[in-house]
Amino acid sequence: MDKTRLEYKDKVSQKFWEVSATGSTINVKYGKLGTAGQNSVKKMSTPDAAKKEVEKLIKSKLKKGYKKK
Repeated sequence: MDKTRLEYKDKVSQKFWEVSATGSTINVKYGKLGTAGQNSVKKMSTPDAAKKEVEKLIKSKLKKGYKKK
């Protein structure tokens, strides 16, 4: 699955959030714009479960005001 990058900018914060899935593993990278950020890895039971979880996470971030980059 391709990497998706979202960014959030307002008067108080400027941050990014990236997600990708390889097989049943979800990789998330997040942090303030201009920094290396932090990494998080989550294992799912199947590749399909990982894909569904990634879609759910993206929808959640978009609802919070993040924009695709």
